Amino acid sequence: MTTAKSTYPTGLRHPRRSWATALAAVGLLLLLATLGAAIVLSREQARSQIRSSFALRGTSSARFAANYLYEQASREERSAGEFLSGARVSPLRFRLVAATLGSSAAVLLDRSGRVLRAYPSDPRVRRQAVAWGRAELMSAERGHAADSSVVSSPATDRAVTAIAVPYASTAGRRILSADYAASGLALDALVEHTISYPEHEVYLVDTSGRLVASSPVTPAVTLAQANPQLARALARASHGAVARSATPTSFTSAHVPGAPWRLVIAVPDARLYASITGWTQIVPWLVLALVSILGTLLVALFARSLADRARLTKLSATMRRNALTDSLTGLYNRRALTEHLTRLSARARRHDEPLSVLMIDLDRFKQTNDTFGHDAGASATATRLREAAAAVDLSSIGLPDGVALSIGVATGTLTSPMELIRQADLSLYRAKGSRRADVLAGR
Repeated sequence: MTTAKSTYPTGLRHPRRSWATALAAVGLLLLLATLGAAIVLSREQARSQIRSSFALRGTSSARFAANYLYEQASREERSAGEFLSGARVSPLRFRLVAATLGSSAAVLLDRSGRVLRAYPSDPRVRRQAVAWGRAELMSAERGHAADSSVVSSPATDRAVTAIAVPYASTAGRRILSADYAASGLALDALVEHTISYPEHEVYLVDTSGRLVASSPVTPAVTLAQANPQLARALARASHGAVARSATPTSFTSAHVPGAPWRLVIAVPDARLYASITGWTQIVPWLVLALVSILGTLLVALFARSLADRARLTKLSATMRRNALTDSLTGLYNRRALTEHLTRLSARARRHDEPLSVLMIDLDRFKQTNDTFGHDAGASATATRLREAAAAVDLSSIGLPDGVALSIGVATGTLTSPMELIRQADLSLYRAKGSRRADVLAGR
């Protein structure tokens, strides 16, 4: 049996193994690139989600402030309608209503905006038209409850925020405006609990930047006094980074619905993004590095397994070749011939075809080997059989007349391979006997 030998130089990798290893390496690189991109993307998504939650916190707190103002306006309207709807309102009754509302000062106006009652009582403002220039009072004159910016109380001249509500009385529409100290509102508690970070700044400011409430509490009157960098950043955008801050800081702001106020929150980035910094930021990259190392080892093991598999395949082919061929002549041995004959027999049976076996013997081959050596007889026989010649010139080894053959033939259709071999062997035996008899008879 002849075998095809590799044409690749010794020491070079087989192309298929090289391609497989290269594909595995490319796959690993793609996987690592995907994981790295996923880490970066997830980090950006986490930062975006934190920023969204941060902004949502400001919006929800602003709505809480709006709800508080709405409830306070509703209380004023109910109290005014119940206790201040008569034609005349006594100073005592008006003072009791203001105290019940928790107001530091209050005024009662007629439909023209003139002062009917004031608490604390001040004769200077009696019957004066104080609504002009006050946005919340002018809105109340038009029939809408409104909140003011930080203003000076018409009764005390102190900095206050006012809630003005219109209501019906027996003398027509009236307006109740109750003042609340800018630093003493219940909104202080809401502002204080707006954000849970230990380090934060929360400000409730009006349209002019004056402080309504703050956390932590500050003696500053305006946002520009409390935090100039934040005031400048707020003038440019509703959210973002505070430029030139001592520490990197992010801020967000939200308008308080129904009021000329804005809620502003500022938190250091180290606190805001604490959940995705430090070890939480390093761990994914450590995992990626570990995956890279393990992946590299796997690719190396894969390449090694391919090489081992190739060596085992080559060794298996060599072992099979040795098991089926004669080591001296390279021809099929009896085992190989038996396997081949079994396959041919099966094929002949499937196609209902006859199968013939020829058993060939070299007459006096032992004499040739003994005279000229085993190597000579083996070389001549191998050449003759491979080239399938009827006669070969063997004068070079002392056989000018060639080598005589005896052939036994057996043919059958449904005969087993072993039976065909037995019959061919018997036929060969008879042929050899006949040839020897002819030689002895001189034929």
